[in-house]
Formats: sequence, structure tokens, C-alpha cells
Amino acid sequence: MKYTYNHQAFLRPEIGLLTEAQLHKIHLAALEILEETGVRFFDNEAVNILSSSGAYVENDNIVKIPSYMVNEALRTLPDKILISNRKGEHALALEGMNVYWGTGTDTPHIIDPYTQKRRKTDKKDVGKAALLCDYLSNIDFVGSMAVSYDVPQKVSDRYQFVEMLKNTVKPILFTAWDKNGLSDIYEMCVAVAGSEENFKKNPFILHYSEPSSPLQHSVEATQKLLFCAEKRIPLIYVSAPVSGASAPVTIAGSLLISTAEWLSAAVLHQLKNRGAPLIFGGGNAPLDMKTSMALYSDPTIRLHGIALKKMASYYGIPDFSEGGCSDAKIFDQQAASEATFSLLTAGLAGCNLVHDVGYIESGLTASYEEIIFSNDVIEKIKIFLNGIDISEDSMALSVIKDVGPGGNFLGVEHTMKHFKKSLWYPEFFNRDSYDGWMKKGGKPLGEVLNEKVKWILENHKPELLEKNVLDEIERILKIAEKSNNSQ
Repeated sequence: MKYTYNHQAFLRPEIGLLTEAQLHKIHLAALEILEETGVRFFDNEAVNILSSSGAYVENDNIVKIPSYMVNEALRTLPDKILISNRKGEHALALEGMNVYWGTGTDTPHIIDPYTQKRRKTDKKDVGKAALLCDYLSNIDFVGSMAVSYDVPQKVSDRYQFVEMLKNTVKPILFTAWDKNGLSDIYEMCVAVAGSEENFKKNPFILHYSEPSSPLQHSVEATQKLLFCAEKRIPLIYVSAPVSGASAPVTIAGSLLISTAEWLSAAVLHQLKNRGAPLIFGGGNAPLDMKTSMALYSDPTIRLHGIALKKMASYYGIPDFSEGGCSDAKIFDQQAASEATFSLLTAGLAGCNLVHDVGYIESGLTASYEEIIFSNDVIEKIKIFLNGIDISEDSMALSVIKDVGPGGNFLGVEHTMKHFKKSLWYPEFFNRDSYDGWMKKGGKPLGEVLNEKVKWILENHKPELLEKNVLDEIERILKIAEKSNNSQ
């Protein structure tokens, strides 16, 4: 009998969570909050935009938003956002189940790779993190990973952005302290792109900002949201409540707060500029009632992140999540376990942007070793997410017939053709025999990773910016510093 085979791969493995009816229930509950409870906008321009478009304003700038305004905003939001690299080449297609991985921003401490001591961060740490990520093949976008405490703090956001610009061509995830900082960073991006039109066509940045849970939007966050909408800067404006403190302790309650906050921001964002790129998602950090720490690796966080992805899919828009992070205080077995679990669950959920790779100590400390460790884990997850190829060539029916009972497949052409892509060959995870491992030094994984970190920092050379672009960036920095010094 002649059999025919499906030449497509199996569907990728993924996590199922929440039915369509349950997602709709959360959406309706969020609409009820917006209509009956409302959210507070501290910025007067935002209040005026919303009230003139149909929202109701009560005392203390409490804005109540009718459901039709939310539905209109959801209708105009883009379902796909393309992000380029610094050279204008497309790098990220934020849609569907496409998954991209990157580091986080603004940690106040780092485990120094040379002393292995925890210390406060500085500008050079931002550049080193970007350089490390520029080298690593499975890190798709780059966050600062550090706060620059060695420069004037009012303009440190600009200095952090410049360090990333100089040390990687990959897309940049950045923060700005206020609208002025965001405007300066936008000017730098225009200088890199060559014109505003070029930047609009091929944005290579993602701005990260947050509401103030529960149900509030600060002046700074709102002004940045409006600026991003106006300039069409891809904006990640996501809720990050502390469950049990600034949000209900339950996953569903925290999810509802996050959804309502984001929907209220989406309405304002789309009223400012319809079709401007906005990204859903975020993550909660449940409060540990024993230690008062806001956690990064509790299993409920992963459920919350998956649920947010499902809400993003329900709305048909890109999302932002987290992975590669840990509550451990150094890169150790706990850090490796928690980073792996978070990366895997985010990958299985199909989260579009997975940030915080390299965070330890609940986001308070950066670990370069954890970034490199995660680079290998991400590659492993990518292979797992490819699923199983059941094409005729992959099933090897004719090869099995030729080899027959008692034969072996070691020397056949099919094995030589497929073995490199059928197996995973990690860079850092050791699979030697014990004797082979000992002959190479018998080093534990942490030591191997640390050596590689130092090698990259000392040997990798990023692609340089052109001199005229550097001169323009320096001019913007000087004006910003002078302006803030005079205040």
C-alpha cells in the first residue's frame, strides 16, 4: 500500500490557559471598572483629550471611559509592529506567537564579573551589558540593565541610551525619566536614522513606561505616552502591580487591574494618534508576606504572564512579558532554575517580547553570567518550540527499509545530512564524559560563564556609529545637561 505524508511540521508546543469566554469575562469586567470606577489622570492635557472625546470627568481628575471609546481604540491599534535594528534592517516582527528575547533596564546593582562583588552600577556597566548582548546570538533586543549613578541623575537616561547606541546594533529597549528625556532620545534616534521619516519607517527602539497601580497615570508617564503616540515611537505601556499591595492578591484580580489600566491608556494613546504602535502586557510582582519583597519568580507570576499573553491574543495585539530572571542573590542553582522556568513558560505562551534576561535579586541586581546562561537556554527553547517535522524525508521510511533489522544508522547518508540540525549543540552546557570534563579543567558552569563574559567584554568590537552622528548626539547631551543645571 502506498502511503502519503503531511510535509508540514507539527504545531509548536504551547500552553493553554483561559477560554475565550473567560477572556471575554475579564474584558467586560475591565470595561465596567472604566465606566463605573474610572481611572485618575494627573495630566491636564490627557483629561481634556478624553473629556472632549466622550469620557466623563469627576473630581480629582477621575475619568470614566465609556465602552464604545475602548472598542474604537482597540479597532485602530496595529496588530503587527515591525522593529528594525540600528542600521534600519528589520529585526523583530511583533505579532502572533513570534517570540523575541532581551534584557531588562535600570538595575541599581551588579555582580561585578571581575571581583564577583555586588556594587552600585555606573555608565560603563550599561555599555558592557549592551556589548555582551551585541555578541550573543539569541538575545534579540537590548535594555540598559543598569542605572548610571556616575553622571548627573536628571540626564542619566540620555547617557544610558547613548551607551546602548554605541555598543550594539540590536533594537533598544529604553526608559526615560520624563518627556524632556524622551524628546532628547528621540532626537538622537532621528540623527541615527538620518531623518524623522526614516525613523518612522524603521524604528529601532521600544520605550518602556508604566501606569501607577491601582488605576492611576502620573503626569510623567502620560506625557511620555502622548509624545510616543505623536512621534509613533513603539511604546510598551504596561501595568506592573504588586499583588497584595497595589493590586488584589489573586491572579485574576491583578490581571483585571492590569487590563483596565492598559485599556484606559490605549484609549488616550489612540485618540492622540490613531494607529500609533502600542504594546500590551506587563507582569505582576506578588508581595512576599514573610519578607516584604516583590518577587520575580513565584509560579503565579508565570501564570499572570501567560494570562496577559492570552488577553493580548484576544485583542489581536503584540505583548510584552518577562523571563530569564530570578530572586536569587547571585548566579547559582536557584538563579539557573528560575531563569529557565520563566524563559520556557514565556516561550510556550508565545509572548512576543520577553525581557528581564539577566535580572537577579528580584530585579535589583544585574548578572552578566545569567545573561550568557540564558542565551544557551533560549537556543534550547527555540529548538523545542520548532516542534516535530513529519515530512517524508524526516520520517526516513525508505532509509529504515534499506538498513533493516539489526543494522545501524551511524554511517548512512541520511544521518550525515540531518544530525547537525536534529540535535542541539550547546556552547556552555557540558556533555563530555567525566574524564573528558576533567581533562578540560573540571570547571563548574558558573566559572565557564564568567570566563566567557570577560572574554566578550575584552574582545568583542561593536559596529561604530558615524562621526557626524556621534557629534550630534554629543551636542544633544551637552544641551540637556546645561538645561538641567540651570534649573
